[in-house]
Amino acid sequence: MSGTSTVQVINPSLPHDDYGPQVNACIWALSGMAGAWLVLRIYCKFIRHRRLWWDDYILVASWLMLLGGNISITLAIQDGFGKHSWDIPFKNYPSMLFVSAFAGTFMIIGAAWSKTAFAVTLLRISTGWQKSFIWFIIVSVNAVLGASAVMTWARCWPVEKLWMMSVAGECWSYKFNVRYNIFTAGYSGLMDITLAIIPWHILWGLSIDRKEKFSALGAMSMGIFAGITSFVKIYAIQDSGNADIADTVQLVVLATAEIAVTIIAASIPILRALARDKVPRAGPFLALDETEHWTRQQITTNGTTTTAQNSPPPLPNTPRIEDIELRPISRKKSFSDKLKVGHLSRIQEFDEAAVVQRSPRRSGWTPV
Repeated sequence: MSGTSTVQVINPSLPHDDYGPQVNACIWALSGMAGAWLVLRIYCKFIRHRRLWWDDYILVASWLMLLGGNISITLAIQDGFGKHSWDIPFKNYPSMLFVSAFAGTFMIIGAAWSKTAFAVTLLRISTGWQKSFIWFIIVSVNAVLGASAVMTWARCWPVEKLWMMSVAGECWSYKFNVRYNIFTAGYSGLMDITLAIIPWHILWGLSIDRKEKFSALGAMSMGIFAGITSFVKIYAIQDSGNADIADTVQLVVLATAEIAVTIIAASIPILRALARDKVPRAGPFLALDETEHWTRQQITTNGTTTTAQNSPPPLPNTPRIEDIELRPISRKKSFSDKLKVGHLSRIQEFDEAAVVQRSPRRSGWTPV
């Protein structure tokens, strides 16, 4: 009689799949790709003698959270995660649920920080209401996702009841966590898409080649794929409330993919700017200056780079670059004013050392 409570009876008619090995391969492949992009980003900055900024440090921290989540999931797989609930030994449940709670926490924090890193990048090229709106996104995303991480551990009291079902205590319904996590996934995806759209508003008025402009905007809008991943995750979250633990496998893979895609998307614009600053090409383009702000540069036919600090001799009747002042103008005047200036490529757009008057209104930047 005493042994009846520990005997696990398995119905042979039930499915007996084991998704653990596939899950392990997927999450480590995704984190490996994200890590490779991150290392390449940092390596390029070092070889170009560019210092790391807050967005770099935050992105590294988000990848470390992803790494912690992957390690926790791997430990859970060793205890049976990936199998159906009826195939997991009872004795493995406490340790599996314990490390799974850590995995969920790491993934939530990693998602919040990866989005924060890209938002911080946008802060460096934004002004006025754009900067305030980006700060709102940073604070709200960390608050919403942070609450989800807290709720993971606050659902039961004492906390040990989360992984020790035999412990006396109380837990609120897991459906509450499911509903809130659906909200966080939707909000997170919406903010990803919003952050992908903001560069269009910031860079659209710049007086650069259209092909170059769309290329830069495309690189800075890759975060839309992270938003799509977050929206797809909503369907997987709904299944996480099922009795069968195997139904949470898809959620784990999508959570990993969301962070990995965000890290890659946040690295592409920086890598592009660093590369474009070195690859010979005629015509103006966007690159990063020594202060890590976006600048408009032009590489001439002999391979030299033209900026505000390295400019060719002025043409007749053309003011010296030192005498040119950047002022905001309305969009309606942008095209006509561009025709008046012969060397737009020598104008540095976002140099901290340049004397620039910024306007909270949406406008292009052109010399007057």
